[in-house]
Amino acid sequence: MAVELPSWLDDLRRAEVVDRVHNDPRSRSGSLLGLRDTEAMEAIGGGQAQFDEPWHGMSPADRSLLYAYFNQKGHLEELIEAFRAIFANRSPEDLIVIDLGCGPCTGGLALAAVLDRPAFDYIGVDVSTAMRDLGERLAGAARRLDGVRRSWVRDLQSVQWGAPGWRPVLVVVSYLLASPTLDPVRLVADLNKLLARLGNGRVTMLYTNSPREKANRKFTAFQQAMQQHGFQMPADGTDQIVIERWSGDRMRQVRQAVFHRDRKDVLRLGGA
Repeated sequence: MAVELPSWLDDLRRAEVVDRVHNDPRSRSGSLLGLRDTEAMEAIGGGQAQFDEPWHGMSPADRSLLYAYFNQKGHLEELIEAFRAIFANRSPEDLIVIDLGCGPCTGGLALAAVLDRPAFDYIGVDVSTAMRDLGERLAGAARRLDGVRRSWVRDLQSVQWGAPGWRPVLVVVSYLLASPTLDPVRLVADLNKLLARLGNGRVTMLYTNSPREKANRKFTAFQQAMQQHGFQMPADGTDQIVIERWSGDRMRQVRQAVFHRDRKDVLRLGGA
């Protein structure tokens, strides 16, 4: 059965992404914001562009919107299918979500599509201000996310948090390792510093990426760093999901891995 977006999410994307592109005065004679398809794909750099930089007259907001137009639906479908598997037997309570490379709130929207009563803390982390702004616009327009407490930061060091506790944490790493400038060892170190500030609850990480070897070239270093910080990897491999398009159902392959670290029930104080 094909993965389908719930009606509220499909309507949201149509109103805030698709219609905004199609109704823009520059989108005429088959162009998108004044660009032909090949030019538009070049503008988003395969999803790895420096989105806060103008490009051939395109603003950062334009480039982020084009990214959402071309890429977000497929990523939502992948994450919805994965979250359904992760939370098939339990509904998380008082969850903290860290969406690394969040883009336009893709992980938060996908999770809200799966949970019966979405109510969690969402921390969207992205170097691009334009992406964070688009994410907040989408989240703010979605009544489904009314119970979600949102914060947006450029990097993990910028997260503001109160006293540590025992709340469960979900970390979403979707397509981030495809970035040519990312240091996976540094990323994991910074993540674990933040996790220590959040508390001692169980941590589950979902990794998704293209199955192409180049996109996963940093995965081994990432995996080793995660294991050094006490994470197990109960699932890793390539999966296929069925997606629905106007031309008919088709298969989409995605690389997925799950990392997990149990709740820390024993606190080591003073080196004891």
